[in-house]
Amino acid sequence: MSVEDHLYRWLGKYLDAPQWIKTPLGLAYGCLPKAMRYGTGYRRFLAEAQLRCPEKLKLLADERLRRTLRWAAETVPAYAGVLALLCDGAPVEAWLAAFPLTTRLDLKRHPQAYRSTACPPDAGLPMQTSGSSSEPLRFMLERGLTRCKETAYIDSFNRRLGYRRRVTILSLRGRNVRGAEEGVTHSYDPIKRMLAISPNHLIDDLMPGHVAAARRHRVSGIQGYPSAVYLFANWLDKHPEHADFVRRVRGVQLFSETVEPFMLDTIRRVFPCPVLLHYGHSERAVMAASMPDDPRYFVWPLYGKVELIDHEGCVITERGVSGEIVVTGFDNRVMPFIRYRTGDIAQWSTGPEHPDLPGFAVLERIEGRDSDFIYGRDGRAIPMTSVGGLRPPAFARIDALQYEQFEPGRLIVRLQAGAGLTRETCCELQQFFQTKFHGMVDAELQEVSSMARTANGKLRTIVQHISADSEATHA
Repeated sequence: MSVEDHLYRWLGKYLDAPQWIKTPLGLAYGCLPKAMRYGTGYRRFLAEAQLRCPEKLKLLADERLRRTLRWAAETVPAYAGVLALLCDGAPVEAWLAAFPLTTRLDLKRHPQAYRSTACPPDAGLPMQTSGSSSEPLRFMLERGLTRCKETAYIDSFNRRLGYRRRVTILSLRGRNVRGAEEGVTHSYDPIKRMLAISPNHLIDDLMPGHVAAARRHRVSGIQGYPSAVYLFANWLDKHPEHADFVRRVRGVQLFSETVEPFMLDTIRRVFPCPVLLHYGHSERAVMAASMPDDPRYFVWPLYGKVELIDHEGCVITERGVSGEIVVTGFDNRVMPFIRYRTGDIAQWSTGPEHPDLPGFAVLERIEGRDSDFIYGRDGRAIPMTSVGGLRPPAFARIDALQYEQFEPGRLIVRLQAGAGLTRETCCELQQFFQTKFHGMVDAELQEVSSMARTANGKLRTIVQHISADSEATHA
């Protein structure tokens, strides 16, 4: 077991501790090399994350996939019936196709069936998916391995911006700051050199204090949820007196939420530096990220296997065809995720490989959850992804947007705009939604001063009160 995994149960107490306690503890612990904190596997994973030989990557990825599938078939009860179908000498793709698709509901209903019987109880590290999900999933990682690997790959991602140990990052994601209700607007973690500001407290009155804290800690990088970084960038855009701080930012990394085009446009315009996009999830079965000169998502081949499937569950190999992302994660023997349906939508890129990432699978824009639907008055389910695409100029005046639906055919659209919305803007937005929904949904626009976020600070794009099991058909 690594030191990090041993101390993980105390992480919450450390993060919530007063700064005068956290600073000396963090500085002392942060002096230890990562290989000592995360275990000897850290260096191995960091090296493999930076492999660039396509032949070697293909060989290692197939070997790791085959090893993962055999382990699951031999030790995981849910896949016991698959073992007889794994013919020696058959292509690894045939092995993968022999496994059934797995959903979050499968794991929630029968958690023990998806745990390896060959691992002792203390080999698992209990985790839970993000609080932004309407159905949180409790699952297991492998102690001493899975989190070590995650850290190494994130460090490889950071290197795309030239980050090294001494960079201080402004984080606009994750936990709320302890004492925020009493006026404490930020918290500094000296272990990760990270200044955390709660996404729930990105309001105009507090922004000057956030910027002052970022200056004080010499922040030169920003990471966070797209909706939170957008609010921060939008405020900085309206306050040019902070232009010197903006120029200090060497890179922006966006995590965990679908990136709306209008948000990305603003962030890139305000920060004259590379803006990178990241895709991954709590289950640690897939990781992909963009490059400074290419906004597409490049999938790390040795992190996990990625497939795309259509509505019938058939594998999509054609480029430019949208499908659901299905993942098989490596390096978690305790609870291996095999052909796990993420609910996220993407398509294989029609463009060329990146010259610096040969052998990497490439995904175009990731649209978000396939399970996010708006229901028309005739019961038809309209995917949220269809609301994207080309949008009118009125969207540039919106700071945040959220949908909520209680009954088919009626939709509440909450809009947050610091400068307020004019009648002309509202008419333009109404026309946009009328066109997008083909008259099947009446959109009620509501201007609000702030948006409610989840416990982790994410902004839920849609709050849906209509059951997906209702009599609805896909548009």
